[in-house]
Amino acid sequence: MQPKPHWHLDLLGRDERDVHIRAIPYKGKAGGAINGNFAMDLEHFQDLNNQGYGIYLQPNIGGTKAKDISLCSTLFFEHDDRPRSKQVGLCESLLGLEPTFQIDTQGKSIHQYLGLKSPIEPALWTVLMERLHIAAEGCDRSRKGKNRMMRMAGSHYINRSGESQGQVQIISADGPRYSAEELDAVLPQLPVPKPQPAARKRFTSGRHNSLPLREIVNALEAIPQRVEGSGTYADYRDILWGLMAACRDIDVDEQVAIDLMEAHSPSHSCGWDVVQVDRSGGEQIGAGTLFFHAKQHGWSRYAR
Repeated sequence: MQPKPHWHLDLLGRDERDVHIRAIPYKGKAGGAINGNFAMDLEHFQDLNNQGYGIYLQPNIGGTKAKDISLCSTLFFEHDDRPRSKQVGLCESLLGLEPTFQIDTQGKSIHQYLGLKSPIEPALWTVLMERLHIAAEGCDRSRKGKNRMMRMAGSHYINRSGESQGQVQIISADGPRYSAEELDAVLPQLPVPKPQPAARKRFTSGRHNSLPLREIVNALEAIPQRVEGSGTYADYRDILWGLMAACRDIDVDEQVAIDLMEAHSPSHSCGWDVVQVDRSGGEQIGAGTLFFHAKQHGWSRYAR
């Protein structure tokens, strides 16, 4: 049998030469995250793991920033609200789908992967992930960014004290792969927008401007990821509030907007707290603010 990290990549259908990996020190250990390449740096990262770093890999294809992801190879979810022993069968019981493979992190969760028969575009992946996380009731809904790093099989789970809790294990690996069409057929649809009364329109152009969720996602993706320390906090605060308004206009739950922004500019790497910013105001900001910023970066309505 192959070493577990290489097996993990085979199950993802990835070429080790273009897979990003990351070492993150346990809480309280000095230093920051270290990025690397699976093919070139694996041995060094295994040494870092022995020094108290958790090791992660990026399932999707492209750069380490959300805006640089070009293709998506798998869908995934996890629960951390129940014992791991009760998570093993959740994919079948909640979705009626057999996971392609599962990884026991040795922490709080079992990572459930639905591998794709062929990679798909990020915009479609984002919508399918949102639908998946609705179906996987109770899952951690912040774990769905396009550039999300996931624990690497074969590494040791390092707890907050810098101690290993055990080796991250592949516990099942014989499930099917799915096409986007197969997943589309079984995952629940996003909430259907309700007609909005004229009084709720947020633009002054006199036309109805509520856009379907996919167009809202496209507008957000046109905007570059937030860069910590770039002096753009106010802009991205208003973009988030505009995103909230755009989702509100089509009766999509507030959590969807939070999840979309967390995937676009994650709190852990972009120097802000998306949930805190969401709660800090924004009642005066309409959806037009999101679309204004998107247009500055080349987005146009229904562009193909």
